[in-house]
Amino acid sequence: MKNKNPLYVVKGKDVLEANSLFDMVVKKFNLAPMIQILQNIFQILLEQVQNFAMFKVVKAIIDQIAQQIQELGKKFNSTFGV
Repeated sequence: MKNKNPLYVVKGKDVLEANSLFDMVVKKFNLAPMIQILQNIFQILLEQVQNFAMFKVVKAIIDQIAQQIQELGKKFNSTFGV
């Protein structure tokens, strides 16, 4: 189904359609490589979980990264009013 009110990202001569606000931000600031790096880091960390103690360590690392991303998102929202 075609979106009645699509979002667009203009990058030079190219116009890209975005599926959501998050997708728009990713495309606008070319964050896809960074997201792929984060996914790879999470995958490597999760592969290390063999027991509950390691699970707690990995969870703490992932929680810290998530908190930093949330703080960055809040700064972005307050700066750009998105």
